[in-house]
Amino acid sequence: MTGIDLPPSDLRFLELLHGREPAATGVVARELGIDITQASRQASALHKAGHLARSTDPQDRRRTLLSLSPETAALMDAWLVAWSQDYLAAIATWSPEQIEVLGSWFALVLHRFSEALPDSPRPAVADRWVELAGEDYDPATRFFLHAMIGIVTWVALSGGFKVLLDIKAATVSETGFLTLQVISQTGPLSIAEVAARLAIDPSQASKRVADLVKAGHLDRAVDEFDKRSTRVRVSRRGRQLVDGIFELQMSTFGVLTTDLGRAERELWTPYIAAYVDTLLHHRVGTDGLIRSPATQELSAR
Repeated sequence: MTGIDLPPSDLRFLELLHGREPAATGVVARELGIDITQASRQASALHKAGHLARSTDPQDRRRTLLSLSPETAALMDAWLVAWSQDYLAAIATWSPEQIEVLGSWFALVLHRFSEALPDSPRPAVADRWVELAGEDYDPATRFFLHAMIGIVTWVALSGGFKVLLDIKAATVSETGFLTLQVISQTGPLSIAEVAARLAIDPSQASKRVADLVKAGHLDRAVDEFDKRSTRVRVSRRGRQLVDGIFELQMSTFGVLTTDLGRAERELWTPYIAAYVDTLLHHRVGTDGLIRSPATQELSAR
């Protein structure tokens, strides 16, 4: 959509700075959970590519502040407005009252997540969306989108899967685990299919798969229709990891919402079920691929 290809780590860097005041390199490093050397290296590369602007901190001239360049800020704004429409499409026929109930759930979830991981980043993207939206939407829809965008950007920047993997003492990266999830949902898959579902280069998909095979989380098998190629499927060990992380997610979320009464759960459950079901049917094909509005295959469900 933008014509710019960036690795996820650089995109997270830009998302963190999107819609907020200039931040010191050390602040960016801390909020992204990376060391200052890596943050400085990324900042230099993004500045050279024209995505970042650098300025001297007026309070401490030894510090450098980072912000998005005007061109990249405008690009990120356009991207934000475009992808936020997906979350609106699923409630196109809902009443303002129904949308407000849905929004109250996501607002609660975001609050609980933030409390559970107080050191996680505080992205300003949701606030930026409200600025861009202006009065284009009714209050219920603005409330819902603010909460929904808040969750999406928080999850992307929080490193939550890394925390779960650390608890399980799993020697798998976040990107490796997401690859494992995709294969577990729609596999066995060829390397090309893995790449298509993750929207990454086949060589990158091949490296991730090789690492997962080496760790014993994936098995290779000859494609019965094409003996020259192989397909990968989740091994027993890989399935145990996927199931274990899911169970840990559910138990942790249960703790975060243990105070909710039966009446509250019965109120929210049908709204959430209907929304998620509609969202998936709107965006996910029968082959498990998420599609753009133009039906272009982007990434895996």
